[in-house]
Amino acid sequence: MNKNIAISLQNISKVYKLYDKPVDRLKESLNPFKKKYHKEFYALRNINLEVKKGEVLGIVGVNGAGKSTLLKIISGVLTPTSGRVNIHGRINAILELGSSLKPELTGRENIKLNLQINSIEKDREKITQEIVEFADIGEHIDQPVKSYSSGMKARLGFGIATSTDPDILIVDEVLAVGDVLFKRKCYSRIENLFKDGKTVIFVSHSAQSVVEFCSRAVLLYDREIIMDDTPKKVTDYYQKLVFSKDKQKVIDDMNEKAEVKEEEQKQELNKNPNYNNNNFLKKYIDISNEKLDFLENLNVSPSYISEKLFTIKNLSIIDSSGYDVNILKTENYYNIEFDFLFPEGFPIKNLINGITFVNTKGIHVVGLKLNNFTIINSNIIHFKKEFKCILNEDIYSLIVAVRENSKELSFYFRATDAMLFQVKKNDISDVRWGLVQL
Repeated sequence: MNKNIAISLQNISKVYKLYDKPVDRLKESLNPFKKKYHKEFYALRNINLEVKKGEVLGIVGVNGAGKSTLLKIISGVLTPTSGRVNIHGRINAILELGSSLKPELTGRENIKLNLQINSIEKDREKITQEIVEFADIGEHIDQPVKSYSSGMKARLGFGIATSTDPDILIVDEVLAVGDVLFKRKCYSRIENLFKDGKTVIFVSHSAQSVVEFCSRAVLLYDREIIMDDTPKKVTDYYQKLVFSKDKQKVIDDMNEKAEVKEEEQKQELNKNPNYNNNNFLKKYIDISNEKLDFLENLNVSPSYISEKLFTIKNLSIIDSSGYDVNILKTENYYNIEFDFLFPEGFPIKNLINGITFVNTKGIHVVGLKLNNFTIINSNIIHFKKEFKCILNEDIYSLIVAVRENSKELSFYFRATDAMLFQVKKNDISDVRWGLVQL
């Protein structure tokens, strides 16, 4: 197996035997002529897939396409009926939160057991404390897990699964339990793992999340992989399949375009032997762990992509009366502002600021672009932008980024979950649907 390959699946199939009646299973086992009383159901058929180390692979597909079966085979929960599975590295799978917890043990004992299973010897006390703080279930951490609610199990299970530093992380869409702030904490934790260079397999029904997080995606349909391409192209066809009445027509169109693309790539390769089509990989600047003053009291864990000489301070949302607020009303106007600190002599002429509003499911709902700023002194500038609150009721976080005004994705500073705020319906507003009111 190539050392650069983290996961290799070769001709994987998973077949289940379906019996019309329970007694048919006994008849089949006792029949001297090996007569079959079952029908074969293929949960997966002839899956071939390679995932490189450090790659973030998104898997999408309609319900029943075989996504969960594929993840369970990769993680070792299921054994394939045929084919070979080769894994290079330690896997941690977040499939069903809390399913790996031992009910008779306390939460703290479960943490200790999982650290032992994953052979984590270094900084055990520190990691244990981080998991306890993330779960935030108070004195219940020292009570048996069998007395926990489903939400408490989810908190503890997610905290353990994301703190054991795996080489390969498998994330199924498991965030259906818990309050909105806990869900946002979970999405933030997953974002951090993605940015740490882990090999990640990410399954989601959210096309936005797949495009945002993944460097590559595959589309499963009828228990087979029918497309392997960039996240944008794969999710486009996935959405067409979801909403189309004639799904076969969508698949035929996809195959036709794939053949044309393959022929174009062959022609390009003949012209230029060094041709490389993998231009969708993102390059991030140094990840800084330095905590910023204005983020210390947040209920979520912020993440940064930042050069160490750059930071922001005094991030705030100001209402029309000049008050610093964190509860916004629909249709009202607000100013968002902050100070950007940079080293003296740094060229600030082409700076641009982008602010993204993210809901509790991690969906990037809407963004603001700020080209204008005020120079405070030789190493501080002030960004300010007025906006109308078109967001509907929910809790939101902000992604704040400052970068060069160019086509390249080159951040001087980027903070996820830089601020939390809530949007409430204005008393004069009508009933709202969707994410925003345009």
